[in-house]
Amino acid sequence: MTTPYPTPDFGFAEEGYDERQPVVLLLDTSASMGRPAEAPPIDELNDALRRWFEGERTKPRLRARVEVCLVAFDSRVRVFDPGLGLLVPAEGAKAEGLFVRMNGMRPPRLEASGLTRLTEAVETALELARDRYRTLQDQRVPVRRPFLWVLTDGAPSDAEGRRMDPADLAETARKVRVGEEQGAFVLQAIGVRGADLDLLRVLAPKAALMLKDLDFGTILDLLFQSSDRVTPDKAADDVHAEMDRHLKQQERLRRLEERHR
Repeated sequence: MTTPYPTPDFGFAEEGYDERQPVVLLLDTSASMGRPAEAPPIDELNDALRRWFEGERTKPRLRARVEVCLVAFDSRVRVFDPGLGLLVPAEGAKAEGLFVRMNGMRPPRLEASGLTRLTEAVETALELARDRYRTLQDQRVPVRRPFLWVLTDGAPSDAEGRRMDPADLAETARKVRVGEEQGAFVLQAIGVRGADLDLLRVLAPKAALMLKDLDFGTILDLLFQSSDRVTPDKAADDVHAEMDRHLKQQERLRRLEERHR
């Protein structure tokens, strides 16, 4: 018997929290996430997503306020349709129906294969975030600017698998910069285990971090907690600086814990 997936709930938030916080998680599912075969990072990511959205670590206010859209990128860019319980092609995808409150999210099992089409994934996420923000405003629901969080372990590639150079990223980087300056969203790029930090910094100069010593579960914890700490009127550069301090502090603490075990 197939377990039915919950349909998205777009009414007012539970427990008295009316405000909404759209979040788009952009997850690298390229072939490198499947290596090494004996302990592939994709397995750790799947486990972290499952445990996180089962509510083991979430605060009631986050469960009520934050609504999430998952974007997976490898040779294709796909978005998770929570109604179908499937990743579907991003082409023509509409934000309506793709964002779901955290306690209603049942993430799919991700598989690693293919290339790293990061720029297409980011541009898809920008459109979905804008659409969802406008929809909530039209419904007169109080809404904060969306957060976009990228987790990647590689370098952006083109359709033939070639590593992109800074010029190839320039137009997407411009869209990110302009959107943040206009207060439309905040994008944070997290590199893990061999990610190309130089190219991530082209895409997001003040928002690219390399976190080699934190597991995916801890990274998810810190990212979602940040959405609760950041005030709506804080400039994107200030958000990035705060995130940088907090995430690096947690990484240092993790290293100290490892040394004293």
